[in-house]
Amino acid sequence: MFTGLVTATARLQTLKKGSPALLELAWPEHPALKTGDSVAINGICLTLTAISGETLSFNLLNETLRCSNYLDLSLGACLNVELPLRAQDFLGGHLVSGHIDGTARLTLLRGGKSGRRLRFTFIEADWRSLIVKRGSIAINGVSLTVAAVSGSSFEVEIIPHTWESTNLRYLKKGDRVNLELDLLGKYLYNFFNSRKNVSR
Repeated sequence: MFTGLVTATARLQTLKKGSPALLELAWPEHPALKTGDSVAINGICLTLTAISGETLSFNLLNETLRCSNYLDLSLGACLNVELPLRAQDFLGGHLVSGHIDGTARLTLLRGGKSGRRLRFTFIEADWRSLIVKRGSIAINGVSLTVAAVSGSSFEVEIIPHTWESTNLRYLKKGDRVNLELDLLGKYLYNFFNSRKNVSR
């Protein structure tokens, strides 16, 4: 479990398709980790399989490649990194599982030094019921608050600190981002839909 408060960024060193696929991350100042640990990379919870100096290796499922923005990235791309939430930690963002729902595409970016407003579009119709104004959403693993939602798009506002300390600052119009909808919202939506179907 994660919070969506990105603690560091690292660089994509290797991305290989295969069985299994492989992602290698160049993280010069990574904390003490061991194989088997979980790490959220661009919002996706991955299991660390090998460590060699500053290089961390992770196996990927084909499903992860299919539903994420990993294949859009070039070698050297900046990736958001977060370690799992510990029992004694403050929950400063919101509960993020690291199991993304898919991707959304950046369609508008405006703003300046005081902050930026970004609009994203999505194609999955059922997401509309799970994205609510002032609700939580994770974009590339970053916990953000929905500022507006309409049809198949939503907007977020990003303060300068978040902009400068995550890879969101590299986004360009048309880029895809990994998206995780609010975890509690998904459970509640599924619970009430299940009750509705049973009562029919």
